[in-house]
Amino acid sequence: MDIRIFFRKAKSLTKTLICRIVFPYYKRHGTPKVFSIEETIKLVVKHHLSVTRFGDGEYFHLCKVSTGLQKSDDNLKNKLIETILNRNPKLLVCMVDLLNQKNSLLSTKLAESYFYVLTYKKIKQYVDANRQYGNTKMTRFYIDSVDKSQCGSYFNLCKQIWEGEDVVIFEGDKTRFGVGNDLFDNVKSIRRILCPSKNAFMYYDQILTTAKTFDKKNLLLFSLGITATVAASDLTNEGFRVIDIGNLDTEYEWYRLGATKKVAIKGKQVSEVTGGTNVEEIMDEDYLSQIAGKIGIE
Repeated sequence: MDIRIFFRKAKSLTKTLICRIVFPYYKRHGTPKVFSIEETIKLVVKHHLSVTRFGDGEYFHLCKVSTGLQKSDDNLKNKLIETILNRNPKLLVCMVDLLNQKNSLLSTKLAESYFYVLTYKKIKQYVDANRQYGNTKMTRFYIDSVDKSQCGSYFNLCKQIWEGEDVVIFEGDKTRFGVGNDLFDNVKSIRRILCPSKNAFMYYDQILTTAKTFDKKNLLLFSLGITATVAASDLTNEGFRVIDIGNLDTEYEWYRLGATKKVAIKGKQVSEVTGGTNVEEIMDEDYLSQIAGKIGIE
């Protein structure tokens, strides 16, 4: 192994372990109170809420730190601040449940404590101690869980969110959310707007303008990373119902496979695994017929 790579990995591991050691102190100060995954999904279904979700990527972008799929800037940071402070009663702001990590894999616990400690000083000012947030893992509850026995019921609850709805999906051009599985077997209709999988926020104004061309009776699902986080807030304020749906489809595919680690999925982009971005074209007629527009791609 190259000595530079060795020292880089050693430095990263040391920093992660230090963050985990001091994490209990940070956890006692300014940590958000969060509903369980089941409570969160049931709230969304019962009260027809929109959803925006804050995870490690959003925390880092609030500190103006770029991530793999999105470059950071002041505009994005300010939009995230607006979103986390949004008090629209129709919008459920979701955050990571740092107070309850019992069912998380060790690698997940380390990652969560790492990003929280590093961003704590800048994030705590936006956390309302008197508010209970939704659980950001409402769309990501399978692969990082130790006990996966409840995941089937969680997926069934999620399907109730769009049951009988006319759905419009804003997604990356190779995401193909719900294609090849039964996630959307209970919807009335599906249309798709394809956007760039990387740096989608560059096209934010165009994405919002396109979303507003649809009737507000439609349910808008966004699978566009950080862009989905802020779009859910802005569009809810405009009277739309929007779900920042994240990686739920990928989680569902792993669940169906019985996967115990993150793996590539044929025909769909999975940015977190080696080879997961090398996705072949598909000629699925139903999928192609659902594409209602494209933004920022040919």
